[in-house]
Amino acid sequence: MRTGTIAFMIGIVAGQQSSQIPSTAWLLLFPITVLGLFWSKGWVKLVFALLLGFSWSFVSIVLFQHNQFPTELEGKELLVEGVISSIPKTSSRSTQFNFKTRLENKGYQFKLGWYEKLHQIPQAGERWRLLVKLKRPHGSMNPGGFDYERSLYRKAISATGYIRRNEVNQKLSNAIDSISLSQSVAKLRQLISSSLRKQLKDKPHQGLVEALAIGNRDRITSEEWKVLTATGTIHLVAISGLHIGLVAGFAFFLIRLFVSNSQFILRRVPAQIPAAIAAIFAALIYALLAGFSIPTQRAFIMVCVVMFSLIQRRSIRPSNVLAFSLLVILIFDPMSVLDIGFWLSFGAVATILFAATGRIKSASSIKSWGRIQFVIAIGMLPLMLLFFQRVSVVAPIANLLAVPWVSFVTVPVTLFATSLLDVAPSLSTWLLGIATDSLAILWYVLEKLAAQSWSVVDTSAPLAWTLIPASLGAFYLLMPRGMPAKWLALLLFLPALLITRQSPDVGELRMTLIDVGQGLSVLLQTKQHSLIFDTGPRYSSSFDAGEKIVLPFLKHHGINSLDALVVSHGDNDHSGGANAILNNISVKRIYSGANPQRWHNTEAMVCQAGQSWQWDNVRFEILHPQAEMTIGGNNQSCVLQVRVGKTVVLLPADIEQRAETKLIERYGEKLRSNVLVAPHHGSKTSSSQSFISTVSPDIILIANGYRNRYRFPHARVIKRYENKQISWLETQNSGAISLIVTPSGISQPTRWREKLRRYWHSQ
Repeated sequence: MRTGTIAFMIGIVAGQQSSQIPSTAWLLLFPITVLGLFWSKGWVKLVFALLLGFSWSFVSIVLFQHNQFPTELEGKELLVEGVISSIPKTSSRSTQFNFKTRLENKGYQFKLGWYEKLHQIPQAGERWRLLVKLKRPHGSMNPGGFDYERSLYRKAISATGYIRRNEVNQKLSNAIDSISLSQSVAKLRQLISSSLRKQLKDKPHQGLVEALAIGNRDRITSEEWKVLTATGTIHLVAISGLHIGLVAGFAFFLIRLFVSNSQFILRRVPAQIPAAIAAIFAALIYALLAGFSIPTQRAFIMVCVVMFSLIQRRSIRPSNVLAFSLLVILIFDPMSVLDIGFWLSFGAVATILFAATGRIKSASSIKSWGRIQFVIAIGMLPLMLLFFQRVSVVAPIANLLAVPWVSFVTVPVTLFATSLLDVAPSLSTWLLGIATDSLAILWYVLEKLAAQSWSVVDTSAPLAWTLIPASLGAFYLLMPRGMPAKWLALLLFLPALLITRQSPDVGELRMTLIDVGQGLSVLLQTKQHSLIFDTGPRYSSSFDAGEKIVLPFLKHHGINSLDALVVSHGDNDHSGGANAILNNISVKRIYSGANPQRWHNTEAMVCQAGQSWQWDNVRFEILHPQAEMTIGGNNQSCVLQVRVGKTVVLLPADIEQRAETKLIERYGEKLRSNVLVAPHHGSKTSSSQSFISTVSPDIILIANGYRNRYRFPHARVIKRYENKQISWLETQNSGAISLIVTPSGISQPTRWREKLRRYWHSQ
């Protein structure tokens, strides 16, 4: 069963790598593989199990794609009726929630934002009529970046959009009998969330308590996330198998104790049967309240298997329990392999089973518990490098303390208090105070650990092949005692930790126009130096392109410091992410078109024409603005020119035709460039005929967001490019755009949306 399940999983993973939605003809493979699996034996059976996983993956893709949001409805005002299917997330600027509805006899779920002050905050489970504008899921596409489209796909989000200000927007009903089970659960979670917030009031760590109670992590602060990340304790606020197991175990022993004292029941049924049934129901309720994520699904299935084995009085090997749980999840949700939580959850349990079964004598001893933390740290290291490029050195120590504290103190008190919210409010408030106090005690220790300079080791994204020796090294280290020269296994981790992506050669430039949506950010990299030109927008505390896009991109490439940062001017779409970058990595110099004092950096200076430097035989020069020039606004933007021999790159930021004219007057033919980043994202106020003729680029790169409200690039500007027979690419269709600049010319651009494309991405 175990090897067959692994083969089935490998087949599903292979099927999920498809870059296009498969043809329905592939569905014929499914019945063939089912018959083959039934009649085959030996290693042939494993081959058919793999092919069955592959074909089952395609079946799930084809069925899911049935309800794709129609392209022809994008950007149109639509009046829809439906039910709020998630707990709304509120901020000072907006209210966001998921909304289930039907259009043209098809069911959809939308992710909506309501950007106005509301007198009546929508609640989960309520039925509303709303006027909306929608677009299909579309996110930034960068190597090493967060795949927003995959995230929406996994949440069954068909479109994203916003609610138009209109009097037709109104609540129709909140009757729970008019909605599905999942929406009823969402409504219950909303009620618990509201009660918790009312009871907790101004107490610390409210978001952590709510996460432990119902799995809602929206209210965890950014500072708390940083501590959890640095100490490797994020899993504590993702309701995990341990929490589900505790709830099930508590229900089991409580009911068994009750039944054991009832002669009437014992005459009719053994005590473990009602106890096991109660444990299953308790685990199911908690898993549903937690959102039924992959870890909770895995834990719930394992609880069911263990409890059924108790009812039947049969012993089942732990590895078979894990394999059965894996198989059930893969059958009912083959797309779960797209979730990081899937791999972390099953990986952690598999690691413990491999290293602990029959070897750790007493799970209750401090020594054995410490050994388990060490085992998890070693076994999960390849996955941590792959998914996060970060290893928490203090994680074993932090988890040694935090896991039993949270599991046996904070979680039981929190759940007991939650169950009493409406029954005994005063007692519930007192218990919630104990829960927050317990977290405060733990938090003091976690903050001390996170504050150590050595607490976290950051690495670049490992090359794919380096994960093979790293996994073998972890496997060998976790083998039983007596294996020879186990310390040599540490050497197998070195390729993943030390081998980084190749830098450009001396006299070459690697340029990447990073996809930050409607904004601008460019990485310019020579052999030993790196420069970021602009940093993308900051829309809110929850989304900062500098933190969410640019920093992960730099981390992916192993860039832990910048030799220079150029912030062309003060507009948010160019400067919004600057503080996030400055707060997280070392920056040696700043050239700013905005007030340099804004960056609180002693090396910040005003951007002025004539400033120049050379790195690795590549020359950088600021062409604009002149020291005496005070045009203001977009026309005051820094303009950077980079020369690699006779090959030239020009980055004019947001200058418009007035500044373009001044550049032509001052530099003339010196503006001739091979690569031009479109001025002001291709707006009609820029890219004048004379400027395009003077620069005469071979290719123009346009930084713009999908269906952006400014409609950049303007059709008139594109017409000018086409009249000059200049090829052009835009980030909304290409994702990040990379090319190598050499003295002899430029490479073929790499369009990362094409290179990274999977079937769920915007086609």
